[in-house]
Amino acid sequence: MELQPISPFVQDIFRKYEAMRPCFMSEGHFLNQFLWENYYQTRFATDDIALYLFFQRKGERGAFCPLCSVDDLPEAFHRMEQQFHEVWNCPMNVYLIDTLTKDVWQSAGLLSHYTLEADRDSADYIYDADKLKTLSGRALHKKKNLVNAFQREYEGQFTYETLCCSNIEEVKDFHEKWLDERRIYDKYNCIDNEEEGVYRLLGNCQSIDCHMGGIRMNGKLAAYTIGSYCPSIQCAFIHIEKADSEIKGLYNYINQQFLIHEFPEARYVNREDDLGQENLRQAKLSYKPIRLEEKFYLREKS
Repeated sequence: MELQPISPFVQDIFRKYEAMRPCFMSEGHFLNQFLWENYYQTRFATDDIALYLFFQRKGERGAFCPLCSVDDLPEAFHRMEQQFHEVWNCPMNVYLIDTLTKDVWQSAGLLSHYTLEADRDSADYIYDADKLKTLSGRALHKKKNLVNAFQREYEGQFTYETLCCSNIEEVKDFHEKWLDERRIYDKYNCIDNEEEGVYRLLGNCQSIDCHMGGIRMNGKLAAYTIGSYCPSIQCAFIHIEKADSEIKGLYNYINQQFLIHEFPEARYVNREDDLGQENLRQAKLSYKPIRLEEKFYLREKS
């Protein structure tokens, strides 16, 4: 397979394969892979049935879930296995497999020589988009109260703004300050890599298809978020969301307003995983996801 970098110029290639089957897992979409390419040293390859994602990290070769039709998942497995065994002469390990792919591969009898492990820390949170926009119902009553309290306390001091490439330097400055205050909580040591991915995205702002929004407090950026949209499954993916945590209700407000302004047609929202951070887990659970998009690790037995 001819391996290629994940550059801004391959978005249309990804879209073609993303649309071949319903995939609610964030790693099955271009912008997530672009943001984390340097962290995993990810490269991709395509053939007549699939887009394959391979990585090499800390001396280990691995793969992510292939993007292809449901019917072609077994053949894609065989072709990945061939790449690992015959080209690289190493065992095949596949990370971040969604439930649909796992079930197809198990049903096809392909996993007898592999161990399968669920990874709760990597599970994505899937929400009903309308619920997050309206905050209706008893379950989200506290969230609605926080938004209302924010609006009352800061009336006339805040505005929502769709951000664009002209806001890059401002977003970078805010992002750097936000990360500096949170590196001590970085369980997986990936904050600096997230920063690198965000800067890489902003540096290619004119070429990347994404949505950006922010909240200004007295004219100064106090929160921003970056997302993308997959029309085939009507799902908005929230890849980055940062806010001044000293301003009560600000996270809740930008969470709601970003969806209202940028993704009015979305039925579902993927707010990605919690990386095992307990405070983040509780925050994401408090928004009452309709389900978790489980992910699995597949490791070849020695």
